[in-house]
Amino acid sequence: MATVTVFVDDAVLGRLPPVCVKDGTWTSDQLTFTQDVGGGTGLGVAWLLLLAGPLGWIGLFIIGATRQSNELLTVTLPFSESAHIRLRQAQRARSQALWVALGTFVAAFVALLLRTTDSRLLALALAVVVVGALVKMAFGTISVNKAFVRLSLDASRRWVTVSGVHPDFEATIQRDHRQFSSTSSS
Repeated sequence: MATVTVFVDDAVLGRLPPVCVKDGTWTSDQLTFTQDVGGGTGLGVAWLLLLAGPLGWIGLFIIGATRQSNELLTVTLPFSESAHIRLRQAQRARSQALWVALGTFVAAFVALLLRTTDSRLLALALAVVVVGALVKMAFGTISVNKAFVRLSLDASRRWVTVSGVHPDFEATIQRDHRQFSSTSSS
């Protein structure tokens, strides 16, 4: 995977060459990505609430849930239909694994409440399924991360760096940049 730097206005307005950022093939399709690019450091010292016990945990959850994003960057990138399908499949697999893990966890908890030998064995078997679903979800997250691109702004906020792009997209951006530079200097 490659990395390109483009003018932020071109990325926001979708004025990039019609080459898929993930496949490197020609495409007229585009996909809009939004990513937090703020310089925030997460929850900061709020993590100390973990030491306060259950009430601190609830407070940390509330702070994390209500925390506003520092800065969002929304860009429109050329994205082929096949790359979009792969992205959706990876997201769907991750979501399904999460729901299986949650449902199986609840079933295992209910089985433990019955307090019989058979129910404890069932709970153990269900725990294995939960672990398998969580592993599947972890691999699904890796697949989703491969399908997404990563965005970052420079300090001037004029240039956006797009990471995880196909080498053919990078070559097209570099070729277009050289053409623009040679025509503007003549």
